[in-house]
Amino acid sequence: MTTQRKPSAFRFLLLLPLLAAVHVHAALISYTTQSLGGSRYQYDYTITHQLGEAPIHLIDIEFDPVLYLESSLNVVSDPLLTADWDQLVLGSQPGLPALFDLLALGAPLDGGASLSGFAIQFEWLGAGTPGSQTFLVLNPDTFDTVSEGRTVAAVSVPEPASWMLALAGLALALAFRRRSAR
Repeated sequence: MTTQRKPSAFRFLLLLPLLAAVHVHAALISYTTQSLGGSRYQYDYTITHQLGEAPIHLIDIEFDPVLYLESSLNVVSDPLLTADWDQLVLGSQPGLPALFDLLALGAPLDGGASLSGFAIQFEWLGAGTPGSQTFLVLNPDTFDTVSEGRTVAAVSVPEPASWMLALAGLALALAFRRRSAR
């Protein structure tokens, strides 16, 4: 007589990280920070399209006026980008941050491609050094948010990828299964 086990809640909980790891953003934006002296800094951005996601036509990177002197925001991107990407600073509104607005004038970023050379200089008002920012990928026709995320430092030590954590959970589940079978 064989008994069939019912899936336990424990096994389901082990699978949750795997399900969470499946979600992908349309873009990954990495940055480096350069000190320009005093409280002046420059962000240099690289935007990478994620394969399988919608092409990127419009991105807004947020600059909180509590942390960044809005009047100091100055676009200093590679001049070669101006033919293909409109870049401007949109001023803050009550309750909304200032934005570094990037709009594809021709072909959008697609196919897993990366684009470097976007840069902005600013006066930092916060403590320590500037860090990660929120960004939005938008539909250029409706301005609806397609995806959102946070910029990541290009020079930081990467955290373990979500899928690696999910694999570790799966390995533990298999180990418990083998141990309970004995």
